[in-house]
Parts: sequence; structure tokens; C-alpha cells
Amino acid sequence: MAFYTLNDIAYLAANCHADQVTLHWSGGGYENTSPYYHLNILGDGRVWSDFNSFDATGKHTWHRNTGNIGVSILCCADASVDTEGNVRWGTVPPTDAQVNKMAMIVKTIADAKGWEIDKEHFKTHNDWAIIDGYSIYDDDPDMRWDLIALPQEDGDGGAIIRGKAIWYHYHPEECKD
Repeated sequence: MAFYTLNDIAYLAANCHADQVTLHWSGGGYENTSPYYHLNILGDGRVWSDFNSFDATGKHTWHRNTGNIGVSILCCADASVDTEGNVRWGTVPPTDAQVNKMAMIVKTIADAKGWEIDKEHFKTHNDWAIIDGYSIYDDDPDMRWDLIALPQEDGDGGAIIRGKAIWYHYHPEECKD
């Protein structure tokens, strides 16, 4: 449908009934957008959407799509993970531009909705998979591990994104397209 700016995203978030956001990676290439996610972050950090409302129900998280904004960085086409959580990033790892834009989007949605930047409102697909029993620690062959980590720094990928979003909250002049 269209490329969106942070201002567009703020408007859509302020005018929707969502009560949470799920952060993903697509398991594809940097330009392979998906209609399952409300927001697709391309390799260069631009944001594409097939939706004109965040109230539209996406198909991004098993049994958790209603009232849930799906945001995905387009990457990890040939990435893999072992049962210890060690990631092999392959040839399409998350880019700095994608990671930073995802954090800016988290900050933008939190501001528009009046939410704290916390795990209650901003979970990764890996977080939901652990809760619902289809993570790397389970026997489900359709496991999900989106944002279990990031190549940019050590630690939990969701915590890193939320931490960067908090930094943007205190440095709004840096949170721009």
C-alpha cells in the first residue's frame, strides 16, 4: 500500500484500539514485505505497510492477533538457532537501520498510546512462543524465535529494542525518519 513515516505511525497508533505490539523478524529477505505484519521494516530502515489501520487484524502471532500490532524487520532468510539460543545469522542478518527503526517505532507507538516502554506492551514473537509453548525450548516443529538475540550487541533482542526505544524517548531529536 504505502511507505510510512514515524508521523504516519503515530497517527495510526493514536487512532486504534490495540493494547499490545509484537516484534518480529520475517525470516525472509530485506525487501520481501508481508501482508501478515502491520509494519514491515526494510533493510534500509524504510517502513512499508499493506494496512491503513492498526485495527485491522494481522496474521502474525498464533492466537494473539486481535488488538496486537505486528511490526517486523525483514531479515533472517537463512538464519538458524540451536537449543541453547546460539544464532547463526546467515546472509541476511538484521541491519543497524532496521534495529534502530524498530526502536523508533516502539517509542512512537508508546508515545501515541500513552504506554510505558515495557515488556507488557512490547513483546517479541520469541516471548509469546515461550509463553504459548512453541519456542526453541519446546518440541514444536513450527517454533518461533524472532528477536531471541540481535547481532548488534549481546543480550535478549526484545530488551535491546526496548532499551533503545527508551533512549529515543530521552533523545527525541534523534527519533526521526
